[in-house]
Formats: sequence, C-alpha cells, structure tokens
Amino acid sequence: MNTKLTVSMDASVIERAKRAARARNTSVSAMLAELVSGLDVLDHPRGPGFIGPVTRAATGLLELPAQGADADLLSDALWARYGDPG
Repeated sequence: MNTKLTVSMDASVIERAKRAARARNTSVSAMLAELVSGLDVLDHPRGPGFIGPVTRAATGLLELPAQGADADLLSDALWARYGDPG
C-alpha cells in the first residue's frame, strides 16, 4: 500500500532529485524509498566477521604460502613485476 507524503525542500535540491531520478529511469519517490531502505545497512552493520558475496565468491582463487607476512608478499609481488629497482 502506497501512502502519499509531502516533503518540503529547496527548489535546487528538488531539481537535482528529478535529474537523478530521470538518469536512473525511476521516479523521485522510488529513488527516495530505496535510499531510506538502504539506511538499514548503515544502522545495522554486519560486524567485522562479515564476508560479502563478492569476497566469498573469490575465496580460494589464490593460494598463498603458509608462512610470510603481508609485507613480504607485497614485496615479492613487486620484485616479480618490476625487478631490481637499482
């Protein structure tokens, strides 16, 4: 069920909202509804242990050595790509 809502704001903001909605092939109402729905993500963070879908899909694509610090891995990769800097 949709309910009508009246919102007051500066005319320049309204024009920007209309242009943004037009560029996205949607209405200002739909764009605002999606924005407000997206606030839930900010209000309820998933925590430090959360792994997003893209990261989860990439898991296992690379095999890293069991030993070695991140700095060593970066250093080795830079040496392999660019060679001796001197």
